Amino acid sequence: MSDLFVERRAPWYLLTGLVIGIILGVLYAYVIDPVEPVDNHPVTMREEFKDQYRALIAAAYMADGDVGRARARLGLLGDADPSRKLALQAQVLSAAGDAETARAMGLLADALTKATLTPNLTPQAPEQGGSATPTPEENADQ
Repeated sequence: MSDLFVERRAPWYLLTGLVIGIILGVLYAYVIDPVEPVDNHPVTMREEFKDQYRALIAAAYMADGDVGRARARLGLLGDADPSRKLALQAQVLSAAGDAETARAMGLLADALTKATLTPNLTPQAPEQGGSATPTPEENADQ
């Protein structure tokens, strides 16, 4: 009968241990030994990740049509001839049945090639101060 009158107390030691454990874990993770981020550049990636990166660049090019931005992004991979790499990867993807990505990569490779072959035909502003060669009017004044 004495067992009926025994008080049931909550296991405070478990709750206290849990709180102390959380505090010590946070202290260790943020103060004692915090994680230090490491920079990783696309040129150091494995080849299969570079292939995925090229596919993402091609998808972005299909969305915005910005060849300059795609060229800059591809430059981060360190390929000697990015348009050739894209064309080869497009062929592999086409053979594997991924026609949409292959098309995007092929169009980007084509745009890069055209952008490289097309000369810059933007009009130049005339120089201030006259030209180095005298005009007939200038020769008549002398």
